[in-house]
Amino acid sequence: MAIKSIKYKIIWPLMVVLFAVSVGTATITYQQTADSLHEKGFTTLETARIGIENAIIARKTTESVMEKEMVGQAALLSYMYDKIPMNFKQAVEIAERTGIDEFWITNAQGQLVLTNAGEKIDFNFGADPKNQAYEFMDLISGKQKVVTQPAQQRSVDPKVYKYVGVSGWTSPRIVQTGRDGATLTELDSKIGAKPVLTQLKTELGGDVLFAGVVDSTGKLVASSDDAITLLDAKLLDSLSVSLTGDHKAYKTMSYNGTKAKYYFRALSTGQVLVLTLSEQVLTNFFYTTCIATLAGLLIAGAVLFYIVSRQFKRLERLQSAMVAIAQGDGDLTRRLPDTSMDEIGKLSTATNQFIEKIHVIVKDVKQSAHLSKGNADHIKDSMKHTNAISYEINTTIHELATAAGSQAEVVEDGLKGVHELADLIDDTKGHVQILQNNSAIIREKEERGAEAMRSMIELIRSNVTVTKEVASSVSKLMQDIDAIKEMVTTIHAISRQTNLLALNASIEAARAGENGRGFAVVAAEVRTLSVQAGEASEHIQTLIENVLHSAQQTSAAMEQSLHIVGSQEENAGQTSDTFDFINSSLKQIHESIESITADMAHVDSRKNIIVGFIELSSASSEETAASSEEVLANVETLGQMFERVHKESIELHDQMSGLQDVVDRFKV
Repeated sequence: MAIKSIKYKIIWPLMVVLFAVSVGTATITYQQTADSLHEKGFTTLETARIGIENAIIARKTTESVMEKEMVGQAALLSYMYDKIPMNFKQAVEIAERTGIDEFWITNAQGQLVLTNAGEKIDFNFGADPKNQAYEFMDLISGKQKVVTQPAQQRSVDPKVYKYVGVSGWTSPRIVQTGRDGATLTELDSKIGAKPVLTQLKTELGGDVLFAGVVDSTGKLVASSDDAITLLDAKLLDSLSVSLTGDHKAYKTMSYNGTKAKYYFRALSTGQVLVLTLSEQVLTNFFYTTCIATLAGLLIAGAVLFYIVSRQFKRLERLQSAMVAIAQGDGDLTRRLPDTSMDEIGKLSTATNQFIEKIHVIVKDVKQSAHLSKGNADHIKDSMKHTNAISYEINTTIHELATAAGSQAEVVEDGLKGVHELADLIDDTKGHVQILQNNSAIIREKEERGAEAMRSMIELIRSNVTVTKEVASSVSKLMQDIDAIKEMVTTIHAISRQTNLLALNASIEAARAGENGRGFAVVAAEVRTLSVQAGEASEHIQTLIENVLHSAQQTSAAMEQSLHIVGSQEENAGQTSDTFDFINSSLKQIHESIESITADMAHVDSRKNIIVGFIELSSASSEETAASSEEVLANVETLGQMFERVHKESIELHDQMSGLQDVVDRFKV
């Protein structure tokens, strides 16, 4: 395609470079112009600020001179009023002679007592705290000695007045003087902010779109456009920045549809000067630069295309000759025309020399190609055989690596089993040690038990002897009780017989009459004693029967106890024999435990040797497996290399065949 021609490869880069240079130059010029206009905006803003600051200083100076004069007048009035009584007519005359526009004098309560403004004016300075005059009440309270107010519109009428006041000369009161602010208003109209802004906009023409002074809320105090009373809300951020002391505060936005920049500069009064400069000049410059750059590029492109096209016609003729050589089945006997002596003619001569060298080289290559094709065939066959051997080696090494890996896994499992066995041996060793300690404790307890059993057998034997003696004593006691019982029976019979004899004696005494009365008394006493003796013998007999019954029960219990003690003695003997057998068995168990302990120590030492051997075997197996895998990886890599060489040998063979076909096409 024509677009791929070297002509366009030369033209387009030059056009791109030319375009880049033009755009860069235009951009730099535009930016420098924009920076210059930006600095001009700040310079203009500073010039306006200086003018307004001078006007503010002039107004402040004028008002300060006026204020000092008014304070002096108020002090003089204060002195005069306290020293000389004064009426309304005198007040008017004093005001006319001293040039005082107004003066007001009150009593200690702030009530007006004298003024030149009118003879019958009723006014109290303290009546309304919101009123302009309320501030002067501080003169009566003593908070202030002098009160001054800036020139401002009065609350009673639209006139602008400036008021100052002093306290009474000897008594608390307000002495206030007022000056008509027309002078200050006239001064503002001549050198104030408004005339400065108007003059600035007039002298700079269309560059200054707007100029104004605003307070901190964005309300316009003075401006070049009376129709605007409040600053756009989008500019309040920049306004706040300027109030912080930033001398470079600005914002770009439109003003009545025109692109402009708003510049802000704080004034000494706490207000901000706003200046709006048009950027229409910059916009016009931008469009002019763009049009000029495009026109220059078009002209330069046309000239460059014409010059390059004329020179490339000769190259096209040279190209046609080269194509004829290329399409003539590699006829290296043909040559290019080289009649001219310029660069293209020299190129043709050099090309003919190059074709001649190519002619010689192709001859040599054609001969070498036939030899190289035979070598490529031999390499191809050799690499095919080498690749087969490499595959067999790879298979063998893979089997060895698999076996080594399996062996490592088996050894690893064996190592785990040996570690488990070692843990079991350690546990068994600990249990044997515990068993040995418990055996010693049991043996000690058994010896104490045998000794206690022997002591118990001796006590049982002593108990049998004592029980037999107690049984013999109980038997003798029963015999004695039986004898006592017989004696009590005899006593009871005697008491009954005595009772009968006493009864008979009483009967006989009664028969004897008076002579037998004494005998009757004795018989009665004997009868009473015999009754008591009978009752006592019956009670004793009852007790003896109870004792006898208890003795019989005791005898039976003693016999049973004797039988039980005999059984205990027999059982204690058997228990003692059992303890002797246990002692013999414990001795054998202790000996067996000591033997097991010795065996476990031997097993533990052998276990450590086996574990070390298995761990060494596991490490060796793992190293063998790792080495096998490494060898396998190397062999696989080598196999891949052989495979790649085999493929490359096939490609070489194909390339040599292709090369032979190509060189065979050349006519030499």
